[in-house]
Amino acid sequence: MKTKLNKAAVLLFLFFLKSVAIQAQEKKNPFVVNLSEDGKKYIKFGANLQIWGRYTELNPNSKIGDNVVSQSTDVLIRRLRLQASGMLTDNVFFHIQLGQNNINFTQNSGPSNAPLSLLDAIGEYRFNEKFNLGGGLTAWGAGTTRYSANSSSSQMTLDAPIYQQNINISSTFGNRNLSIYAKGMFDKLSYRVAITNPYRNATSTLNLNSTISTHTPKAQYSGMLTYAFADKESNNEPYNKGTYLGTKKIFNIAAGYLTQSKSMWRVDPNDATATLYEDMNILGLDIFYDKPLSAKGDALTVYAAYNNCNFGKNYIRSISTPNPAVADGSLINGSGNGFIGVGTGNIYYSQVGYLFAKAKDANVKGRIQAYAAGQIADLEVLNSPMSMYEFGANYYLTGSLGPKLSLGYQSRAIFDKTADIKYSQSDRKDMFVLQFQVSF
Repeated sequence: MKTKLNKAAVLLFLFFLKSVAIQAQEKKNPFVVNLSEDGKKYIKFGANLQIWGRYTELNPNSKIGDNVVSQSTDVLIRRLRLQASGMLTDNVFFHIQLGQNNINFTQNSGPSNAPLSLLDAIGEYRFNEKFNLGGGLTAWGAGTTRYSANSSSSQMTLDAPIYQQNINISSTFGNRNLSIYAKGMFDKLSYRVAITNPYRNATSTLNLNSTISTHTPKAQYSGMLTYAFADKESNNEPYNKGTYLGTKKIFNIAAGYLTQSKSMWRVDPNDATATLYEDMNILGLDIFYDKPLSAKGDALTVYAAYNNCNFGKNYIRSISTPNPAVADGSLINGSGNGFIGVGTGNIYYSQVGYLFAKAKDANVKGRIQAYAAGQIADLEVLNSPMSMYEFGANYYLTGSLGPKLSLGYQSRAIFDKTADIKYSQSDRKDMFVLQFQVSF
């Protein structure tokens, strides 16, 4: 599988380079191959590379190799994306994306042996603006809120709120599954619905608290409705932008759901030989605002989300993105930089960003954007809510989405088990990240 995917990546790049050479001679966009004179039929190429340099205070009892350590520094590739998409006829759209996440020193075989994975592969028939039908490996059925599927190249914070992707318990890459979906727009109202064939969870402990069942999973059903009060956003792909840098006026509200029957299990407290099965039910509400503030080019980006999550009794899951230490399921917070970010209860998230005005000197293209974000997980099994907050800044080298430098700081709550069945906060740990992004 790895060899086939790597060969596919090579062929994709060869085709891309040939297209670039031809279109560069014709003085057209080198990343778009037009298949018709009017440009309505086309193939578009893109790529995104995010390189991190990071310092992390590790969770208690985290290991790197055979050693228990309290901190680490590492260099890693957070994301690599190679993609092609386009309209092949008046009605047929396709999207293929290869890539990999979290290539770092913990891979024993070495980063050069990390395989390219197939992230997206969809075919879609567009009847009209109101109804498109498609299927394949996709994030159209990912979840209930905006960043269940995020455009990584335009995200404002170093990472999107990963918990929104990890709400979906079945996907290898968090927010991509084998799905059939429908989507469309009715003026200001857009919708998406999907039926997903989830991956089976290979291992699970069966105890008094809910965990993910290892039985053959039943179908997942998901959907979202979004209303645009200002400019409409494109629904060409499922990945939502994190910021428009003041180039649009966006004010959206959205509601979503995700459900899967008998996806969770636990031991019956009244009969240790019996198993209880529970459904997964997730509801989401969010709001997104992105607007220029003045003619000087400064802009404001605001996002807020709420999720009500029911995974069954006392379910929790750690988020570590990416983990610099050895994964250990016995640790409450997860190893490395993990924190309890998903579980049964209510989850709140918000972020705000300010894009500074353009420089008075027209020769200075760079733009600076400062941001702050935070997550609160008020979960059934915690004595107090888990809190994570972060601050940072982006420097856009060309003044637009694409190449950028980012510096971010994150603080996360650490929990320990108390005498009863609940967990209590015992500490906080920090992480600092310097990112260089190259994308087109």
